[in-house]
Amino acid sequence: MQYRVQELGLGAILDQSINLLRDHFGQLFGMVAMTIVPYFMIVGLVKVSIFVPGDLQSLWTSLIVDAVGILIFTFLFGPLVHAAVIHAVTNAYLSRPTTIGACFSHGLRRYWALFGTSLLMRVAVVGGLVLCLVPGIIFLFWFLLAPCIAVLESTAGLAALERSKALIKGNILTGFVLGVVVGAINAGMTLGAIVIPQPHAQVVAVAIVQGIATLLDTCALVVFYFSCRCKFENYDLLFLANAVAAGADAPSAVKSSG
Repeated sequence: MQYRVQELGLGAILDQSINLLRDHFGQLFGMVAMTIVPYFMIVGLVKVSIFVPGDLQSLWTSLIVDAVGILIFTFLFGPLVHAAVIHAVTNAYLSRPTTIGACFSHGLRRYWALFGTSLLMRVAVVGGLVLCLVPGIIFLFWFLLAPCIAVLESTAGLAALERSKALIKGNILTGFVLGVVVGAINAGMTLGAIVIPQPHAQVVAVAIVQGIATLLDTCALVVFYFSCRCKFENYDLLFLANAVAAGADAPSAVKSSG
């Protein structure tokens, strides 16, 4: 399956992102099914087991478990998973064969690059929000592409943030609307999961939704990243040239999957 690797508008980015997730759902969901989904199932089930309605102490304990779980995922477990998924989505988008094992191997190699870049990004965004709200929002969009850069390029840290700022120039509005639309889709899925009345079934459903939401977020981010590169670096021409050199059918290298 081949996709449009070129500068894209908002609608085309969403279309390509959804097609990517649909066409490669088995492999991509397999990656989160062995990582994100069971992790958040365990955290959620622990919370359910210790929470007693009306008991303030159990509420605080549950909140502590939730906070510890989020911290562990954000700073230890998450960078590996996100790096592996970014690599997998990129290979799917560029029609490159890969395996789950190869994606996690790449994730391990780029773990510290993504960890350091994400930490700097969070410090900048949170600092901007605390100081004067608006700078934090600006930093959030300036550095939106930094995770992709840290995983897919030999760049990390401040250099990755600067490169993200350069690539996002002229595309902030597209990135903002894309984030709103994808966020609304994920919020809708989450709402559907949390209305399940049975606590244990709700935990399982929410964990599955978190896995799928991660995949959709990543698909949209990767497609947007390459769209920005095509706009400023003519990446589409390089991609087409490489496809021709490899013996691929040149017109199909940028053919829509939809």
